[in-house]
Amino acid sequence: MANQEIINIGTLPNDGEGDPLRVAFGKINNNFSNLFATAVSESTANTVGSDPGQVIFETPANTFTNGQFTVYTSNNSNSLNSQSIQLNAQISPDKTTVRFTGYGTSILGTPLVNYDMDVVSGNVRLLINPLVSDDLTHIVGSQGLQG
Repeated sequence: MANQEIINIGTLPNDGEGDPLRVAFGKINNNFSNLFATAVSESTANTVGSDPGQVIFETPANTFTNGQFTVYTSNNSNSLNSQSIQLNAQISPDKTTVRFTGYGTSILGTPLVNYDMDVVSGNVRLLINPLVSDDLTHIVGSQGLQG
C-alpha cells in the first residue's frame, strides 16, 4: 500500500520553498491513484441456526492489507430485532492473522450476534456467532485497501 504524498507548500506565500507545480501535481495524481485502488463491495449473506463461526464475508488474504467493514444490518425475519456494526481490520505481514476493532454498534431490540474475523485457507473472513437460533440476513459493505 502506498503512502499519502504531502505537498510542501513552503512557510510563507511565494517564498520559493514549496514544491514546484509539476512535483505538486504529480503528488496529487499519486494520491488519487491510491484512492481509486480501493475496492468497494456490498454483499448479502444468510445464516441459519446458532452454530458459531458462520462466514458472512470472505476475501483473498494475499491481496488484502487493511479495510473497513460495515454490517449494515443483521436482522431476524421473525422479529423486529436487528443490529449493525463497523469494523476496521488489518492483516499481519505474513498474511496469517487479522486484527480488527469493532465500533459504532447499533442494536434495535435484542442483540442477535457477536462478530469475529480470521484467516483460513488463504482468505480473510468476517464471521458471526449467533445469539439466537433463527435464520438471519446480513448485509455487508466493505472497503479494502489492496496491496
